[in-house]
Amino acid sequence: MSETEAYKAAYQREKQARLAAEQLLEVKTRNLFLANQQLLDQNSQLKEQQALIIRTEKLATLGTLAAGVAHEINNPLAFVLSNMESLKRYVEAYNTLLKLGHRWLTEQQLTEQQTSQLQDLIKQQDLDFICEDVAELLSDTDQGLIRLRDIVQGLRNFSHDGNNERIQYNLNEGLNSTLKILQSELKNNIKVNCQLATIPITKCNPGELNQVFLNLIMNACHALSETRDAQIDISTDTEDDSIVIRIKDNGSGIPETVLKSIFDPFFTTKPVGQGTGMGLSIAYGIIQDHKGSINVSSTEGQGSCFEIRLPVEA
Repeated sequence: MSETEAYKAAYQREKQARLAAEQLLEVKTRNLFLANQQLLDQNSQLKEQQALIIRTEKLATLGTLAAGVAHEINNPLAFVLSNMESLKRYVEAYNTLLKLGHRWLTEQQLTEQQTSQLQDLIKQQDLDFICEDVAELLSDTDQGLIRLRDIVQGLRNFSHDGNNERIQYNLNEGLNSTLKILQSELKNNIKVNCQLATIPITKCNPGELNQVFLNLIMNACHALSETRDAQIDISTDTEDDSIVIRIKDNGSGIPETVLKSIFDPFFTTKPVGQGTGMGLSIAYGIIQDHKGSINVSSTEGQGSCFEIRLPVEA
């Protein structure tokens, strides 16, 4: 074989090898693109499922609170309605007196009969007592309406769904709103100590973080179910450009063997039917999504403390 023919043969072999390599590269690139596209689709589906789980957990939690919230709303509403009925009767008595007074003014004199009518009216309607009681009655009504407004506003703040929209928010307001809708859970059996420092406003999703606060406080309530002098300490502070929230109880505590698994999905120590095992897992995911951290320290028989750290974002 001549030198020219050898060169042509080598060139053809190299060309065929190059074409085969390019074809293989194209196949690999296409497969990689398809795999990447599938991964993106699966990631999108995972985000949708995560959002669905958060909404489902929120609805489940709200369902367990519905009876308690209704009770809390019904109590102030009941005495508001009762006071309003009393107020109507008082106003009717004053209207009767006013009409009688106008008649006397028109006549420009008081007869013995009119004097007797006035005295009977004061006695029958107990107008002296009404003058003393009306201020307190109206004050009670104001307090009832304010309490009712706060409960409803707290529920609205908790369940706020901004389609993952993040806004400037004061986390102290979120804690206060959550405590208001948890009044039926706390009742008079658990003492709550709040030490909320002045903290900066940060950009976050209020509804999601309120969900975290509610899950942690409810877990504390459950841990205190058999504790005498039950107590929950809630505090906020600012450390190194981070907002620190601590929720501490003096309840049953968490065993060391359980502590490492409490943030795992579907892990629960509650009996079947009493817990989904998703509350703390969702809380962990929400805090991670806000570029923060959540940690727990606990001693069995002495209580637990959950610490959340969130960066301050403008």
